Amino acid sequence: MAIEAAYFSLVTQVISRLDGVPRPLQGLFLSYPDLLLSRNELLRFVSDDVLEGVATRKDSADIWRWHGLPSRTDPIYDSVELFKNLGVNSTIIDVVSARGVEEIVDLNFPLEQRFLAKYDLVIDTGTCEHCFNVGQAFANACSAVKENGYLIHAAPLSRTNHGFWNFCPTVYPDFFGDNGFEISFISGMTVDMVEGFKPFTVTAGRFKAPSEAILFVVARRREIRPTVWPVQGKYRKQK
Repeated sequence: MAIEAAYFSLVTQVISRLDGVPRPLQGLFLSYPDLLLSRNELLRFVSDDVLEGVATRKDSADIWRWHGLPSRTDPIYDSVELFKNLGVNSTIIDVVSARGVEEIVDLNFPLEQRFLAKYDLVIDTGTCEHCFNVGQAFANACSAVKENGYLIHAAPLSRTNHGFWNFCPTVYPDFFGDNGFEISFISGMTVDMVEGFKPFTVTAGRFKAPSEAILFVVARRREIRPTVWPVQGKYRKQK
């Protein structure tokens, strides 16, 4: 999956919120996060020192083509090395080894015990919607977060055939509220691979979403509890 400017901004903000946590932070990525930012774009969010010594990928041109941007020629920085310079040790899981560093894990099934409540950051750049057993995949992402750690999540809101599923914003207050998380940030984003992301407000009630929209969500795990599968909140209220 990919990290672009808006999502990278969220990630760096969350890393800064974990200032008091001993380094290195432990980060779990639900697929290799291709950094679709040029050097100048990255320098909007990090210092020159962070990029010092970070290798660029030999397969940069192939990665740009994979993401539908064959005209881009910027070298793509190695994600593992860059996040290491930001103080994050990266574990990357996926169902295939797309970039050669992934540990093979199928999120359709419960995570092994060794992953649970281990990570300061769990970063999903858009993986859960590609798993048919989407509830389990989402629960896996949440269950890997340490107490007081963060989940940073991107999901399609109105993207036809991008994956198996689109996510509605009402998922988040109901699932997080029942499972010991609090929402720090939620926003809708319209997506243009050239012009970037444009935010818009989302609510848990009914609203009309623009086409090709996604959701960005940040949530903090305040308490570790066994996973609860919620019924949508409005149906739990007495009529």
